Amino acid sequence: MAITTGISVHCYNLEAVGGIRHLLIRAFDGTDVILYGNTTNTHEITSIKEGASSAEWFLFEFRNETPILNCTAARENGSTSFECSVQFSVPNMTNAKLASFQQMLDQCMMVMAVGNNGKAYVIGASQKYSNAVATDRSQTFCSLTALEGTTGAAYNDDNNQVVTLSCKQYELPRMYDAANITYYNTGLMAQTT
Repeated sequence: MAITTGISVHCYNLEAVGGIRHLLIRAFDGTDVILYGNTTNTHEITSIKEGASSAEWFLFEFRNETPILNCTAARENGSTSFECSVQFSVPNMTNAKLASFQQMLDQCMMVMAVGNNGKAYVIGASQKYSNAVATDRSQTFCSLTALEGTTGAAYNDDNNQVVTLSCKQYELPRMYDAANITYYNTGLMAQTT
């Protein structure tokens, strides 16, 4: 792909809000259908479904101002790879929270980081080098790569889990239109179409 346009920076870009509002996480399903948008001005996912139905996601909250989405590019032998990770801190370890993390141990996941700026960034779902026959067999999925828990030693120490989900993909994270995310009124769930 050739370079077809430049990048401008406006005043409102400099006043943008950083940080992540919440994470949406789901395991790949054998019936997943992911549609990608590739134009001169877009690098996005236009649809994520389970077969013909909406895809369900689990919403994860965390201690404010702790999550970070980080992508690092490396070029080797003519191929560029991106190591992407999202790290977040969940306070007050409980049996239910530990069980949720335990479920992640052997899952192939995709993660959507919804920023405070209203933008949704998807990692773990990549079109480049994806499995053309079965989306769920793509090897660019996210997995639980680190989990650090502490009870703290002093009364005012944090009691929390720091979770890291990572993937190796061969393109930058894709955007998903946050307006196409439907949040359930009850439970910590959402859906995409």
